[in-house]
Amino acid sequence: MRGIKFNTDGLAEVVELEVPHAAEGNVVVRVTSTGVCGSDLSALRGTHLFRVPPLISGHEGGGIVHEVGEGVSDFAEGDRVVIDPQKPCGTCDLCAEGNYHLCREKVMLGVAEWPGSFADYVEVPAYTLIAAPDSIKDEHLGLAEPIAVAAHAVRQLGERKQKTALVLGGGTIGALIARVLSHNGTEVTVSEPRAFLKEKLEALGAAHVRTPDELGDDTYDAVFVAAGVPELIAIGLDRVGQGGALVQVAVFNLEVPVHVGKLQVKEQAILGTAMYQTQDFATALDLLATYPDIPEILVSAVVSLEEGADMITDMAKNGPGDILKLIMVP
Repeated sequence: MRGIKFNTDGLAEVVELEVPHAAEGNVVVRVTSTGVCGSDLSALRGTHLFRVPPLISGHEGGGIVHEVGEGVSDFAEGDRVVIDPQKPCGTCDLCAEGNYHLCREKVMLGVAEWPGSFADYVEVPAYTLIAAPDSIKDEHLGLAEPIAVAAHAVRQLGERKQKTALVLGGGTIGALIARVLSHNGTEVTVSEPRAFLKEKLEALGAAHVRTPDELGDDTYDAVFVAAGVPELIAIGLDRVGQGGALVQVAVFNLEVPVHVGKLQVKEQAILGTAMYQTQDFATALDLLATYPDIPEILVSAVVSLEEGADMITDMAKNGPGDILKLIMVP
């Protein structure tokens, strides 16, 4: 089979690999859709914390069950599935509580020890699979993972008021947070400097799309920081209303100062959000079925593994440019 190997020299190339066979409790999935994430680009650059080349990257995947290992009864060959790309220990206190996404020993798909979905086939534990409805096309299954990220981020608000929300950053995850919030009845404003995204963000449910200079002094029930710009934390907290919450979504690998006095006086909350759980994939699949235009709006290109390897190499070196979401179909 083919797979995209990330080399230590910053080059992504298609290589020949052995087709995996399903071990006990595992399933081999024929990949029909896999998305490219910003973490894949940082892995190829050599700047990601745990995705360290050489490796077969990719964790946004879906496809068709190709082989079922011994002891697997919930899935059969031919089933259409999406992959929750997390392999927790299953025995710690967090796993026992159902918070497997926070497991301290968790391994993510697309690292050196667990080859990812940038390939024709991928082997995963059966418990990572979620059945996909027939209404979602094979080439769109890889979108369930980023939508699950957005669904989990919104779910962090719990019962908190969310009549209005501000999303700082209109990239893939910010755009999908807007879709989830709007679906829930929230009036969403997105702050995004790239003009070409305005129409897409509005199509995904944003009531207002403004550049950072146009943001003004309005406050919101909830603010989502969906871009890895440290200055956005202070900006976001200034836009959180009394008793509101800021949800930190983007990955920061540095400390950011917070004015805790203002936080205390306004009784604001700062909420972290990490990955997703099974129920977030269920929400993601429901949204894909409810809004079949999501792929058309979000996906900039659908390409082969060979084309994708060249594009990923270029994007890692020069940035994504006008590509919002890249999907590969092996």
